[in-house]
This record gives sequence, structure tokens and C-alpha cells, in this order.
Amino acid sequence: MIAQKKNFGFINVHKPIGITSHDVVNKIRRLIGEKQVGHGGTLDPLAEGVLPVAVGSACRLLRFLPQDKTYVAEILLGQQTTTDDIEGDVIRAADASSISSISNNAIEAALTKFTGEIDQVPPFFSAIHVDGKRLYELARAGNTAVEIKPRKVTIYKLEILGIALPVVRVRVACSSGTYIRSIARDLGEALGCGGCLKSLVREQAGLFGLDKSLTLESIAAKMDSLDDVITDPITIFNKTKYFNTINVDEEVARKFGMGQFVPIDNFDLELIDLSKPVLITHLDRLIALCNISPERLLKPEVVIADAQRKN
Repeated sequence: MIAQKKNFGFINVHKPIGITSHDVVNKIRRLIGEKQVGHGGTLDPLAEGVLPVAVGSACRLLRFLPQDKTYVAEILLGQQTTTDDIEGDVIRAADASSISSISNNAIEAALTKFTGEIDQVPPFFSAIHVDGKRLYELARAGNTAVEIKPRKVTIYKLEILGIALPVVRVRVACSSGTYIRSIARDLGEALGCGGCLKSLVREQAGLFGLDKSLTLESIAAKMDSLDDVITDPITIFNKTKYFNTINVDEEVARKFGMGQFVPIDNFDLELIDLSKPVLITHLDRLIALCNISPERLLKPEVVIADAQRKN
């Protein structure tokens, strides 16, 4: 019988304010005694909310998770900083009277420019590589003459939740790679008063929502029942329409487990969309994630090594 280790799957972590995403990974490693732990999308120390964490061989599946995100952000108008959030040094400040004169209509009109596919310039304090170094490393070294090229990102929806000047509260649904700090900065620029990010909560990251997320404290309290903490990848992937699923017998499972290619025509194709990747399962365990080659072969892109072990 094919089996997988218990330390295999995803944890929907509620990252608190004040620590890095890497800090969360280190805490999870210590809590569950597993060295192989990774996260699916950095959150700055200022931000809190959903941080998908992969455990064991599931780390190799992170890149296949949907990458769309949803945030609730508070934008502080009238203040521009070096980091584009309130933790940076103030480099521009507007007087209170100029802020109070900004109308709700002006704010709404300015925000409409940030929807759809846009060119966005990342913050100088970010992890993007330029000339072999991360931008925040260059910024800390005082090298601010580097040209930061804009990147294509998509803002699916930008909703105003409330305006109580100098703070504008918004919900942003966006593609991977979007910087909410840049939206705050650019809104302030569009209104002529400067702006920065005051607070940020990630409500959703792909298939993971804030309502089902676990705090580090609650995870620590559930160490006697890891099934309540770590969710099997099949359960996660079955929530999306991005994949086909084929359940195979043990003999075929071992072929995939050894990385062999198997003809797609060996299976019932009625429910298979040939344009999508395929999850190979056996006894409700994930064996491999495959793409379909032009030769109509199921080609394993990721093989879960734990799935080849016997009880």
C-alpha cells in the first residue's frame, strides 16, 4: 500500500504583524519538527493575514497554486516615505488643510486609474533583483540612483471601503507581483499630496482564505493532531478547476512514482481537459503532477517521493 508521511501538505497560517514570512517558516519548522518548509508569497512585517505554508514534499507544489491575492489596505494620504509605508522615513508631508480639501470624487477618480492591467513601479525597498542585488540591499547602502523598471500587474478589482481623511480604506484583488505599497504611493502622487501604506491585511491567497487561517498559537496548541493543521494537497487542489484528476491503481502509481511517461489514451478521456495539468492519485494520495506532452504522454513535472514508501 502506498503511503505518505504525515508532515506533507499545506498550512493556512495567519501571519501576525511584526515578523517576517521567513520567521513564520522557522517557527513552523520548530513546531512540527520538519526541515522542509516553505511559504507561498511574502508578507512584509507591517502586514498580517493569509500566508500559505508548504510542509515536506508539498514545497515542490507551491508554484502550481493559484497566485491571485486579495488585500484590505489603509492608505494614509499626506505622507510620502522612503519605503512607501509608515515604517519608512518621511520624505514629504502635506499640511492638514490640503488633505481635508480632497473630495471623495477625486479619490474615486484617481483609484480608477489603477484597475485592469497596469504598469507598476515596485517600491525601492523590495526584494526585486537589479544587477544581481535586491533593491532593499541597494537602498540600505544608499544607492538610490538605480532605475526601477515598471512591471505589468493586474488589478482585478479595487473597492473603496471607507474614506475618513487622511485615511482611505480599500479592498484590492490583484495578480501575483502586485505591490499595495505602490498603489498607496501612486494614489498620493495622483492627488498631489503624497501617500503611503498604513496597514495591510491579506484576506485571500489563491485557495486559502483568512476565515480558515490558523494563528501560530493555535497551531502550537494542535500539535497532538496534525490533521487539524496540515491539509493534504488533494483537498486543496480539488477546490480549483485548474487541474484534471486521474486515480490509478498501484502498478500505474509506481510508474508515475518513478517518473515514467504514460500515454494519456490509456485512460478515460471523457472528463479530461487536455489543456490542463493532471493530478495522479492513488488511494486518495497525490503521486504526481503531470503535463500532457504533444505526443499525448502524461509527463510528471513533480513526483512526490513520499508516495513511493510502503506502510
